[in-house]
Amino acid sequence: MMILTILSIFDFLKGEGETESLEKYLRKLEELLEEEFDTLIRIASFYADEGNSREALDYLERAYKVASDMNDEELMAFALDSMGDVYLSDRKIKTAMEYFKEALRIYNSVNSPLRKDLREKIKEVEKIREAIDIASLNRLQEEAEPEMAEVDLGALEPLLDRLVERVESLTMYQSQSYEDSISQIREAYHIARDIGDTATEASLLLLLGAYSLKNEDFSDSRKYLKKSEDLFKKTNNDMGLAVVMVLMGVLDFIENNPEGVASSFRGAVEIFQKLDEREMESVTLELLNKLYSF
Repeated sequence: MMILTILSIFDFLKGEGETESLEKYLRKLEELLEEEFDTLIRIASFYADEGNSREALDYLERAYKVASDMNDEELMAFALDSMGDVYLSDRKIKTAMEYFKEALRIYNSVNSPLRKDLREKIKEVEKIREAIDIASLNRLQEEAEPEMAEVDLGALEPLLDRLVERVESLTMYQSQSYEDSISQIREAYHIARDIGDTATEASLLLLLGAYSLKNEDFSDSRKYLKKSEDLFKKTNNDMGLAVVMVLMGVLDFIENNPEGVASSFRGAVEIFQKLDEREMESVTLELLNKLYSF
């Protein structure tokens, strides 16, 4: 009875016209697969934003399979490109680059307009790798001595100022003498802390950390910068956080801590890239290059 029922269904479909019915259902299938791909990508994006990389990658792999079933190479490349983004957010740069390069290969093969953006992304990621490898951090680690590294802080000051000024417009403190400025900053910091103005408190701590660094008060500088880092995280101020990371990276260099240098500068560059702050990214890499030129 079941076989007869199935046969009757096929007979019914044939009655509509074999060719027309087949084309219609193939189009319908393609539309359903496209919708499934789009849904999987959106879910993956949600998990990625939540910081759940494992789930994000799982849904992206499923999206890749759907694209493969559709034999749509551009969508396959897009899924791979997105996987690379997830690995990059986890700071797994080598793995991210593997996915980006495979996606670019496919984009090129199908002449996709997305290949231009991916090329630019790969260039930016390569800058991070170059910044990490510059002057052989591994060699520095092996040769590092207990004493602090010799650094010309005066040569770094213009770059440090450009970074700090980008966080808050506090030039009023820089137009006066060092002693007057630092006194006013400390007073303003205490007021901000007492009234619960966390955003201002974080920025003023950053200035105190920068001043202490320039004045070679490295212990005080790290203390101020660590407090500032915590407050910038609390207020979701990514720009402030990135600048703090750069300054702490300079301290790590002075203290012969190559792991800290790599981690701090890499993290800062990634944030600047996320914020599309190309100028700040350039200043950060210039600062790193200058450190290793001493």
